[in-house]
Formats: sequence, C-alpha cells, structure tokens
Amino acid sequence: MKGSCTRILAGAAAMLALGAGGASAQGLTVTPMFGAYTQASSFQELRGNAESIRVKRESDLALGAAVGLGPLRGSVAYVTGATLSQKGVTGGGDIGKGKMLTAALDAVVRPIPRIAGLQPYLLGGIGLKQADYNFEDARFSGIDTSQSDAAFHIGVGADWMFGPVGVMAEISDFISGGDGDASTQHDGFGLVGLRVKLF
Repeated sequence: MKGSCTRILAGAAAMLALGAGGASAQGLTVTPMFGAYTQASSFQELRGNAESIRVKRESDLALGAAVGLGPLRGSVAYVTGATLSQKGVTGGGDIGKGKMLTAALDAVVRPIPRIAGLQPYLLGGIGLKQADYNFEDARFSGIDTSQSDAAFHIGVGADWMFGPVGVMAEISDFISGGDGDASTQHDGFGLVGLRVKLF
C-alpha cells in the first residue's frame, strides 16, 4: 500500500495545484448532504488467521457534509448498517454489518460559466477510508474487523444557486488498492445537499 499512497499523494498534489490555478474563488460554503453508498467494485477479500472471505457491502444510506473555500473543498461521509454478504462459498449469504467513514480534500474545477444559476463542476483529490465490520458468525472471528486505506477521490456534480442558497447533486468514487495482488476497490457515493454561501 506504500507505493499506492505515494502515487495518490503525488497525483493529488498535481490536481490540487491545477484546481487552485484554474478555478475562480467562490467564497466560503457549507453543504450538508445525504444520499446513497454502493461498493462499486468486485467482492473484496478479507484475510484472517485461518481463512479468508470475499465480501461485499450492499448499498445503503450515506450522510455527509462539505466545506468549500474557493476552489478547495473538504468533505466527510458516513455509512452505517450496510449488509455484508459472502460470495462463492457454501453457506454464503448475509454474514454481518459494515460501516464506513470517508474524508477527502479536493480541488473543484468549474469548466463553464454559471447559466441561470446552474453550474456543473469536477472534483479530484485525496481521500481516506475507514471501514469497520461486525460479523454475526463466529467462523469469522479471526478476520481483521477494521481497515484504513488511502484513496483517490474523483467526482462530478452540479449546483443550482439562488443567491447565497442552493441545491447540489454529485456522484463520486473513492479508489484504493491496486498494489501487487490487491484488486482496485471502488466505493461510490451519490449525494444531494443544501449549499449555503457564507461570504
């Protein structure tokens, strides 16, 4: 994961520099958000002392918030109660619950002018994912129940402002893994929110 983290930080630094240079200042904004989470990749393998399992976190409700200052934005999102399901083994099926906390620092680029209050945007930067698992079956007691990963964060969205208040909608992806034999993991969010410009 060390090599992946280095690439993530290097790529994110370039994206943040481009975003800071290419986007005009937008003031300070706060945005509470809610929407849906989905694990948009193939099943993830979790390893323990005696065995490994392949699990998928099913789609669930996500809550989040973002603070923007000019072309930079920090955000968090939280998912709880996502069902864990097992694939490809005897006795597979639902095996527990999972939760995830994500955080990201992004550059936001607005490639076209605002038209009738509506403006699309692109975002990209660095992220962190903290996933925790609660298995209902004692067979999986040896599995690591907590995982932290650095990630790329990319997304696309649009906001529709009415003076200092508006609504927004976006989809984004936290991309992690990919070192050695590890498969790339995608954790997707579709969020809507109320954007308030403070100044």
